[in-house]
Amino acid sequence: MVTSFLIMAVLAGQAVTGGSPPVTVEIVASGHVETPADRFRVSGNVLACGATKAEADAALARKVAELEASLRAIGVTKAQPLERPSLAGMMGAMSGTRGSYGCNTVDLKDLLASPGAATKPKPAERLGANAPVSFDAPNRSVAIAALTAADAKPAEKPLAISIDDTTARRAAKQQALAKARQEAAAYAVSLGSGPATLTRISEKQDWNSTDFAGQMVRMIGLAASAPSDSVATDVTLTVEFRLAER
Repeated sequence: MVTSFLIMAVLAGQAVTGGSPPVTVEIVASGHVETPADRFRVSGNVLACGATKAEADAALARKVAELEASLRAIGVTKAQPLERPSLAGMMGAMSGTRGSYGCNTVDLKDLLASPGAATKPKPAERLGANAPVSFDAPNRSVAIAALTAADAKPAEKPLAISIDDTTARRAAKQQALAKARQEAAAYAVSLGSGPATLTRISEKQDWNSTDFAGQMVRMIGLAASAPSDSVATDVTLTVEFRLAER
């Protein structure tokens, strides 16, 4: 008897309110902001050679120390890890690696120009030691020139970065939120509902989402594109709204 009364009460409440519960919509929206870079990160690889591994390691330590000193003298600092490493930055850090083969190359022109070169004994194989280096400079040319002078094979190009991207990320979030509000309002008009009320915001990234895949594609494109003096900041939000009944 009590159960029947409760069911009747629920049905009566639905009849008064129009017979349907409020609609909830979940919207994924992105914000994209470009800001001037405050530093340019350049990555490279230092190679040193020696008759033994210990000799090569010692030569490498001296070479890296000299490189760091020369860069400090012109206002270039050692790169610090970014709070959110970018795909382009990781690709740059991995480029330019060299092995021991760089210590045993022979110039073909010199070989052909030397009389009796074919009969000369093969020189003893030299061992190599290498280390990646990464620095932040106020401009591109200074860092590239310093790396080249130190025989540190540079990565393909310097990467424009922002040491503190808090302001840019907040601007991108506001942009994404504005887009989400517009979409929620469009749903309300389409469904004949009342105003949309914001109920939840999530910054969690879904690796399977189309939007996240799009960000990855954009990042790869930026890594392969021409150098830029701007830093792109992309933020994706998942925003939930409740559409009021009329």
